[in-house]
Amino acid sequence: MTIRKLAVMAGIAATVAVGPAGAAWAQANKAFGVNGTLGAFLSQLSEKLDHTIQHIPKLGRYLLDLPQQFDLRTTLLLVGIVIGGLAAEFLARQLLQQVRRRIFVRHSTESPLRAFLHGALLDVLALLALVVVARSIAGQVGDPGSVQGKVAQQLLIALLYWRGLNFVFRTWLHPDTPEGRIAPVDDATARRLLVGLNVVILLPMLARHIAQFLDVTHAGSNVISTAVVLYVPFIGAGLIYAIWYWRHDMAAWLTAMVDEKDLFRALKLAMAKEWWIAGIAFYAMSALAAIYAAITEHAAAMRGLAAVESMLILLLLLETLVHRRTRHLPMEVPTVGEVIAACLRLAVRLLVIVVAVQGILVDAFGIMTPEVWEPHRDAIKLAAITTFAAYVFWRFLKYRMDRYIADNPLPSAGFGGDAADDGDVPPAASRLRTIMPVLRVTAGITILILGSLLVLSELGINITPLIAGASVLGLAVSFGSQSLVRDIVSGLFFLAEDSFRVGEYIDASKVKGTVEGFSIRSIRLRHQNGQLHIVPFGQLLHVTNFSRDWTTVKFNLAFAINTDVELMRKTVKKIGLEMMSEPQFQKELLQPLKMQGIVDIKDASLIVRFKFTARPKNPSMIQRTAIRRMFESLPKLGIEFARPPYASMGFGMLDPAARAAQ
Repeated sequence: MTIRKLAVMAGIAATVAVGPAGAAWAQANKAFGVNGTLGAFLSQLSEKLDHTIQHIPKLGRYLLDLPQQFDLRTTLLLVGIVIGGLAAEFLARQLLQQVRRRIFVRHSTESPLRAFLHGALLDVLALLALVVVARSIAGQVGDPGSVQGKVAQQLLIALLYWRGLNFVFRTWLHPDTPEGRIAPVDDATARRLLVGLNVVILLPMLARHIAQFLDVTHAGSNVISTAVVLYVPFIGAGLIYAIWYWRHDMAAWLTAMVDEKDLFRALKLAMAKEWWIAGIAFYAMSALAAIYAAITEHAAAMRGLAAVESMLILLLLLETLVHRRTRHLPMEVPTVGEVIAACLRLAVRLLVIVVAVQGILVDAFGIMTPEVWEPHRDAIKLAAITTFAAYVFWRFLKYRMDRYIADNPLPSAGFGGDAADDGDVPPAASRLRTIMPVLRVTAGITILILGSLLVLSELGINITPLIAGASVLGLAVSFGSQSLVRDIVSGLFFLAEDSFRVGEYIDASKVKGTVEGFSIRSIRLRHQNGQLHIVPFGQLLHVTNFSRDWTTVKFNLAFAINTDVELMRKTVKKIGLEMMSEPQFQKELLQPLKMQGIVDIKDASLIVRFKFTARPKNPSMIQRTAIRRMFESLPKLGIEFARPPYASMGFGMLDPAARAAQ
């Protein structure tokens, strides 16, 4: 009884059993009948599957005749290729184990990269031992053009493929030498993962090489299809079990690579812990694709999924290597190595996407033919290149901006009085440093928008409605939030006119303070008493900048009524010239301290005004120094400072010697 007859009988039984539901199913089956695409496909698939199952007896006869093609010596040599190669690799690794440990102990702390390369070199030597032994045994099988020779070469290639990937996994995991391990797992997890990854690689490789063995030994296409249909479910079940069995170990690997400061940390952790769902779905789909390929003789299906699997493994290894290389780097100050690693990571991700899309749509499911896919493939490649170029440009631009910001730190607005007394007041930031954060955000948004439009255009999407929609949306937002737009536009003009910089002291009409920073719509002012004012740019009616270019400081002092004004003028001028010549004040004082003259007579004292011109960094320190030097110099010349009125009628007007005599 054929598969089609069984399906028809099952459909009749279901119709009788479920009544109206069965009638509905019959109507749906009629809608997608032979004339429908789905019905034609299922009918064709049913015929091919029926035809394949009918060749099971022929597969049995092939297996019975197989020993006639391989005598006992050839069989032992074929087995010896595997056993001898694995034994040679194991012995070489054991002999080099102590050397590996000494290398990691010596170089792991001072040069982890050197320890990694030396350890990989030792593993390569063990792999070379396998190649030499396995190849020498394979050469004794016979003529390379014979069936036995082809099988030997195929077995040698399979062994090298398996152990080569094992070499890569061992290099990343290093179960016995944690100093050289790249994967962020412990020793026990590394050992289990090495076994699990070997199983995941070995089972699909075994399925492929069984089919190749059947082809080399002239089994025939029908026998090959029958064999694949029979053994692929077991291979698929083994892979699904391996994914389930080692799911926690791989989850430990993936979750350890999620950055603690990542914005999407919770989502990435959830995906890393539940990765096995996608893994089971992928290998279940791979098993179905293998059966479909065997029935329809569409071998590209398996090649497409195999390419996707290889790309995913490559992505995992590269992501782990980048994480291991950059996890010690400070995120505030990026390095060239971190930028290059991020660009390389994106390049591999884009490559995985391109290969996966082609492998699934064209090779695995045949949704598109190669001819139809060709223009789409070129568009996807061009979009990937554009994405990569935009990202590289942004990363290096951001690197230069971040480096400039790190090399030019902003002045602190909250320094204490001690710093002011010592003259250690940080200068105002440069104009470029002040607007650099805004430039960085603006550049990032611009590159993101333009890059996205270019990528969508290259994928064949009409971006004209998007641009028009964005214009309408921008107009609606501008009308709906006029105050916000006013703040942003006012801020742009303030920054363009260089009205203030970070670290400068300004008067913003209602509040005063030192500019501590700003956003795209507001400015932060730190008052000298510590209060922080946040003022939108739109509310800045006018700005008075006290820290730009120069400042003239004028102050008054009171002296005794009988003061020699001319002597005081000359003495003050001498003090000012001395301060101008000192290195401490040479760069700060623009005009020396001088006496302007008597401005008032009050309470039996002379009110005298002094002035000097200096840079606006810290004029109060210069003023305090000048007053201190006048206080030390003028009394020695008989120039007395004013005293209260009661002091001038007795004790207060006497010199120190007379007061001491009394």
